[in-house]
Amino acid sequence: MKQPDPNEPFYQISQAAKLLGITSDRLRTYEEEGLIKPYRTKHTKDGKRLFSQNDIEWITMIRDLIKLGVSIPTIRILLSAKININNPILKEKDIEIIELLKKLKSHNIFEIFDK
Repeated sequence: MKQPDPNEPFYQISQAAKLLGITSDRLRTYEEEGLIKPYRTKHTKDGKRLFSQNDIEWITMIRDLIKLGVSIPTIRILLSAKININNPILKEKDIEIIELLKKLKSHNIFEIFDK
């Protein structure tokens, strides 16, 4: 059996929210804040939001940063900033946040934000 493409949009917003343990409104907020860019279908005026497995992984990392106390505006700044995540001074401040930032910046979805 062929493995599904992790980039293939598959989950509707309600399914993605359930997988992530958050509300659909929270996903809409992440989109409004520019943290995620779900695929939009062309069938309706606004299009349904669809999420891939990679999107789910990305949102999980975003959610983990928020759980650590990093605000949405700060995450947005960190994604757009050219931060040296290997800087030893940063590691001393908060290793967990830096590790999550490394995962975010290495994730293939980051390419959307790194333009």
